Amino acid sequence: MPEAKPRPANFPEREITVILGPNINQVAHKSLGRFPIGTYEMSFAQQEKGKQTSDAAKAALNALLKGKGAAITIEESRDYVFVMSAVAPEYTWKIWVTPPFELTQSAHVLWVKYTEDGKTGIAFRLNNAFSIDDVLGVFKTAQKNAVPLAADEAFILKGNPPPRFLKKGAAAAETPASEAAPEAPAAG
Repeated sequence: MPEAKPRPANFPEREITVILGPNINQVAHKSLGRFPIGTYEMSFAQQEKGKQTSDAAKAALNALLKGKGAAITIEESRDYVFVMSAVAPEYTWKIWVTPPFELTQSAHVLWVKYTEDGKTGIAFRLNNAFSIDDVLGVFKTAQKNAVPLAADEAFILKGNPPPRFLKKGAAAAETPASEAAPEAPAAG
């Protein structure tokens, strides 16, 4: 079977290339490469869902950075529903809420980029509307995904492997080689 060609994601920041890696479900894989419709073409219901996500992102970032002395700025953007960044001397957070991809649905992507000491972490979540807990989960995932990147190196987004693969890998790692393959009985 030929190896699949790497597919880039439609990440809001053009300075870094984001490649869709393994274990991302097919719906998210398809959606992350598409262009959103734009903020001027959104219906009222889509605007309400985007505002709900924007409010959750503001509250989550304020809760995450409370008392840490980060400078928070909200940027005006006609391409995104919401863009916000938090800059501190040791780390940087940037959040984008994209418009939906079609006129008839309201699913949109929340992108989070975390930078600290030469490490970069990116995470996403595709949903109709987000709560504060959903946004905090994306923040923690971006922080956990932080890896050192070279100047022109692409960031590879990886999804969560299915639990059945984790169980098999963990079981194989725990059993010693002598127990893994029992000897066949001697021919008598």
